[in-house]
Amino acid sequence: MKKNRFQDGRFVSVMVVAMAVAAAGLTFMFKLYEFVAASTTGVLPGIVTATVLPYFFISAGFLLLAGWAWAGGHYKNIEAPKRDMLLQEEEYERLERLNKLY
Repeated sequence: MKKNRFQDGRFVSVMVVAMAVAAAGLTFMFKLYEFVAASTTGVLPGIVTATVLPYFFISAGFLLLAGWAWAGGHYKNIEAPKRDMLLQEEEYERLERLNKLY
């Protein structure tokens, strides 16, 4: 039996989030266009560039780090570190009960 993808609401919620992100992206692109237009008109281009440009570099750095983490597979199994930590803590407690830890 084929499952209806609209039944559980997951598809709808993903589409709502995707549309919100797309709208935010379009707004950002419009602001970026305004920044470039203002910095090339000669109306205080140095002030506009000097105050806003570092934020673009910082944002680009964070975007590159997020892309590197995604390409490296850091987002594939985000629950594994938590489980590993709990198993390690359980092992430490077992060793401590047996007086073999110190």
